[in-house]
Amino acid sequence: MALWWATAIGFIICLGFIFGSFILAMRRALDTEDSSRIDPIPTKSEDTHQSPS
Repeated sequence: MALWWATAIGFIICLGFIFGSFILAMRRALDTEDSSRIDPIPTKSEDTHQSPS
């Protein structure tokens, strides 16, 4: 019975490591600051100087 508990707990720990690695990789790949650095949000003064399309 103890072997089953040890196996189950070890399996859950392994799943936690896999899930944690996945989340870490996603957070690094989907950096939220990249969007504002690549395409900055225009300010009010920039909006008034644009020509109408």
